[in-house]
Amino acid sequence: MKIAQKYELKIDKIEDRKISFSTIVFIFILCAFLGWCFEEVYCYINFNKWVNRGMLFGPLCSIYGYGALILYLLFYNIKATKKNMPYIFITAASVLGSFELLSGLFLKYVLNMEMWNYDGQFLEILNYTTVPILIGWGILGTIYVYLIQPLLFKITNNLFKNASKHIAIILLCLYMIDLILSYLNIYLNPQVLYNLVHPA
Repeated sequence: MKIAQKYELKIDKIEDRKISFSTIVFIFILCAFLGWCFEEVYCYINFNKWVNRGMLFGPLCSIYGYGALILYLLFYNIKATKKNMPYIFITAASVLGSFELLSGLFLKYVLNMEMWNYDGQFLEILNYTTVPILIGWGILGTIYVYLIQPLLFKITNNLFKNASKHIAIILLCLYMIDLILSYLNIYLNPQVLYNLVHPA
């Protein structure tokens, strides 16, 4: 019993911080937009042209929003201390890596879409993630907790204080409408999906 207590993983937490619906929506939309911006710049550098890398009509890449949302739910009350760093790194790497893998499998075998494929790459796992990418997710998750999350909390806590819930509901409804229309567009026009996957 004493040995178990000695090696018990202890995480420094912020006990009074609660999950907020408005914060969830704002973080999702903000990070989906930032992810879209990153993809646009990445594609411009690689293909020398601007392309809409998101599946939506609007300037959002949902997978970045979902990734940020997962990180928020995992670490919303975790203190950014040196002691917590190994826990944050390992948790982010395993959870986000699994999310990427499951997302790829879901798109492929349920929606019949393939947005990425790492087949043949170094230490690939079932075609939809790799060990180096898992490490990258761990690094990104650590950066998120220590740098990005505090900034997001400051933004969301001071943004639209008196109407945050109403604005969050409006943003969520707009996102859901865009998601449905975008999926129908891709389903009815296979060329749209091909252009997304092959921007060159």
